[in-house]
Amino acid sequence: GVPFYNQYAAGGSPLTGEINSFDQYNGHPQQMGDYHYHVEPLYLTAAKGKDALMGFLADGFPVYGPEENGKTLTSSDLDSYHGHSGATADYPDGIYHYHLSADAPYLNGDGYFGTPGTITQ
Repeated sequence: GVPFYNQYAAGGSPLTGEINSFDQYNGHPQQMGDYHYHVEPLYLTAAKGKDALMGFLADGFPVYGPEENGKTLTSSDLDSYHGHSGATADYPDGIYHYHLSADAPYLNGDGYFGTPGTITQ
């Protein structure tokens, strides 16, 4: 899969310095060539739907697109980690989950809801 990065560029710099390098799907490669997203992955939301499961963060909790139950979510609809608990199509009994949004922090807020695991390639 394609990794999701947080709302910062390399070294914790503002993302505004990298936005011009995003391709038509809102992704771009880092210096070593690894393609990734910081914001809504337009190819995925166009292909799967804006309310679809997009992937998982390092703590194992799911990431969904910017819509839920027909509503476009903003950061003010979400907690400080940029998520909330509730039922989804994939988890009908409910689960904590993150959402992408069009406003900062776009994906991941003040850290993780859970404990991040070890990621290897």
